[in-house]
Amino acid sequence: MKIINYEELFGEFKRDGAISADANLIANALMRELYVSSGYNLARFLGVKRCFNNDMAMRVWVQKSLDAQDGYFVEDISIKLQSELYELLPQSSYGSY
Repeated sequence: MKIINYEELFGEFKRDGAISADANLIANALMRELYVSSGYNLARFLGVKRCFNNDMAMRVWVQKSLDAQDGYFVEDISIKLQSELYELLPQSSYGSY
C-alpha cells in the first residue's frame, strides 16, 4: 500500500499567489525596509511572472524561497532574503543615498 503525502502533493499544484503567513510577514518587512513603491517593475528583477504588481511579486518571490527550504526560522530566512534582494536589485535606484 502506497502512502500519499498530501502536503507534498498539494504543494506541487499550489497556484501562484498562494502566500503563507510567514511569507507575508517576511515580504512586509522587506517592503518596509526597502520602501517598495507600487508598480510592476519589481517582478522582472525577482524572476516572477510580470503580471504581479510589486507587492505581490515580493510575496511570491519570498514564498518560492520558503518552499525551497526544508526548515527555516523566520528571522534567519528574512536576513538571507534581504541579502539576496540587495544583490538582485539595481544599486542605482534602491538602497543608495
